[in-house]
Amino acid sequence: MLDLREPDRAILADLGRTTLRLWEWGDPADRPVLLVHGGWDHGRMWDGFAPRLAQHGYRVVAVDVRGHGDSSRLNASGTYWDMFVLDLALLCRWLGAPVRVVGHSFGGGLSLSLTSVFPALVDRVVNIDGMGPPPEMFMVQDHAATASQWLADAERIWFEPQREYPAVEAMAAKRKEINVRLPMEWCLHLARHGTVPGPGGGWVWKSDPSFRLGSPNPFDEAHLLAGYRRIDRPLLVVIGDQPDTWSGLSPGVLDARLGCIDGARLAVVPGAGHYVHIEQPDAAAAEVVAFFAGENP
Repeated sequence: MLDLREPDRAILADLGRTTLRLWEWGDPADRPVLLVHGGWDHGRMWDGFAPRLAQHGYRVVAVDVRGHGDSSRLNASGTYWDMFVLDLALLCRWLGAPVRVVGHSFGGGLSLSLTSVFPALVDRVVNIDGMGPPPEMFMVQDHAATASQWLADAERIWFEPQREYPAVEAMAAKRKEINVRLPMEWCLHLARHGTVPGPGGGWVWKSDPSFRLGSPNPFDEAHLLAGYRRIDRPLLVVIGDQPDTWSGLSPGVLDARLGCIDGARLAVVPGAGHYVHIEQPDAAAAEVVAFFAGENP
């Protein structure tokens, strides 16, 4: 069994345009650090990492991103990157900007976009294995066909019932198949906090199915790097040294992307894959705490 410190507080933050669930550790008067989870996850995936930051005198706030966990659902038209970035910008103001931000995977990408577009709201940013997809994922040959598939997927999501599982344990096992390096006890933890009873007597994921839609519009590496070049806040990128399902950037691609951001620093944590903060929470927290203190060379 995992020995995790429960959040000190659970808050629903009404931002006007949406309501976001926040999980908090530490003194509310301390300087805020915002934690942003990856796609299909939720704020309780930081349960092992957040207390390690809080003990250094931070108010650590893990958000359920819109469409995930207990936060408001996505709009019916699907997922739009700018929508998430604006949510985070408003949340930073709500917390008291400038905020220190730590994002993982999808949340790491959002954190960089937030810093690029709203630099005054961010003090420092940490990206945990979220420097964007590999270049080959941008190589869409037929955007018309892609848009048609997007529409077909949207109709299926809108009109078909959400998949139900017979038990939370079955959902944890499914998660384990996808994230093979995640310990089973963590898969169970994420499933227990990321599911609700379904209408048919089984269990469904809290995550909004519309999240898988993405956007039908073209997006390429040039757009990605243009945003990176606008970042002028201190950045620490943390990755593991082990191959994993979602760690798909070659060293050359990672170096090129880091090179677009002036002064970006890279920390490689031994014995970790994509979920560095879960597999090696002490080492990951030590890197972040040192970076926040300005001790990294």
